[in-house]
Amino acid sequence: MDETKALPLISIIVPVYNVKDYVEKCLDSICGQSYTNLEIIVVDDGSTDGSGKICDAYASKDRRIKVIHRKNGGLSAARNEGLDAATGEFLGFVDSDDWIDLDMFKFLYELLETEEADISICSHYIEKSGRTKIKYSSDKVLNLVPCDAMRLLVEDDIIRNFAWDKLYRRTLFYELRFPQGRYFEDIAVMYKVFYQARKIVMKGCPKYHYMVRTNSITGSKYNPEKEYHMFLAVYEQCTFIQEKELWDKAPVFIIRSGVHLMDHIMLVPSSPFVEEIVRDVLNKMHQYDDISFRQIGMAIAVKRWAIYHNLSRYRSVYRFVRSVFKSKSHRF
Repeated sequence: MDETKALPLISIIVPVYNVKDYVEKCLDSICGQSYTNLEIIVVDDGSTDGSGKICDAYASKDRRIKVIHRKNGGLSAARNEGLDAATGEFLGFVDSDDWIDLDMFKFLYELLETEEADISICSHYIEKSGRTKIKYSSDKVLNLVPCDAMRLLVEDDIIRNFAWDKLYRRTLFYELRFPQGRYFEDIAVMYKVFYQARKIVMKGCPKYHYMVRTNSITGSKYNPEKEYHMFLAVYEQCTFIQEKELWDKAPVFIIRSGVHLMDHIMLVPSSPFVEEIVRDVLNKMHQYDDISFRQIGMAIAVKRWAIYHNLSRYRSVYRFVRSVFKSKSHRF
């Protein structure tokens, strides 16, 4: 029997937007996979730099590639269109400025099948300024029920809130799509996918190469709206987990995320939009005032107290301290 026909189809969704300098390396790594029964769905999200033509050229040489051209709508909209077009039993995501090891999907499929799981996860490399860093590496296989996997997802350390280092049974996405018009869409949807799974398995072998670009969505300069969207995603994630009684410590991460946002937003000039963000974050943090300093740690507890009791003074003190440290760092 032909081995390719014996293997189930994996749909790989690749959203593309103005990545002409990276997309060839990405597609080469996907087309060269040792797991060959692939449906490669490339969604050109209105590229203006010729990326779409590069994808069309690849499709003319590899019948497994299907290119969808659409008006620019953002990463979530592109992924969602890919989900609508996918027909495989399994599903994976690769961002078009990244690349993967040639055995990544074989590794993830065999891990998923061996452990009889609905989601399999590998680790990843961080590629930045010509340097490669491994975030997490381990040969240990973690077999997890959803509540345990979601705890690790909230901690965002061993298991990260990314769509792209995982293989899923496509049935998990039948009723789910990525939220449009928001940053950090992965955080907003991953916990919902995990909740539907019967079993999640991870082996911390790095197989995915995550490229950090200074001009990318995640690598650009500070944006208060972006961090606000991250806070909202963490808030929704942790509130969901608490309401489902999966982990009573989840709200701790809401407070930590809120304080982290407040620290950063203190350095931004005040505006009606910024003040609206501050009000909403404080309102959401106040929902969990019963969380003690022992749970969140002394440093976060002190900052929370200062923010609650005199925000304007906290802003002044924080800016002063930051300016002092910045001045000292420039001397040395």
